[in-house]
Amino acid sequence: MPETLEFPLTITIPDNHVHVEQFLNKLLSIKENHALMCNRLERYHWGMGTSPEVKAFSVELVKPAADGLSGSFRCRFRVNYSFTCSGIESGENNTISWDYTIDEIKSAIFLQGETPLTRDGDDI
Repeated sequence: MPETLEFPLTITIPDNHVHVEQFLNKLLSIKENHALMCNRLERYHWGMGTSPEVKAFSVELVKPAADGLSGSFRCRFRVNYSFTCSGIESGENNTISWDYTIDEIKSAIFLQGETPLTRDGDDI
């Protein structure tokens, strides 16, 4: 199941496609929004027998739709894993694609992440 997020629009919506990346970066740099996005990125890696941690991410490949109120982007981040019982730590770089929709009436932006890959028990 894909991760979803909703953020209140506390900053001005861009009036053209050129400023959408700046808008998303500013919105996601707000402390509470940043922490929530890191949490959602971590959730893509839960259940792997580790404690995943994401501290930072960057927004890239922003593709606004013609309506100016929706589009997509990709988050690039590093997830660090901690195998608590053994004390072993590792990490990997990753990306997750997100779709966004701005609702001017609700004064909110909604994000939906890509559907995570799942592995059937027979694939092991």
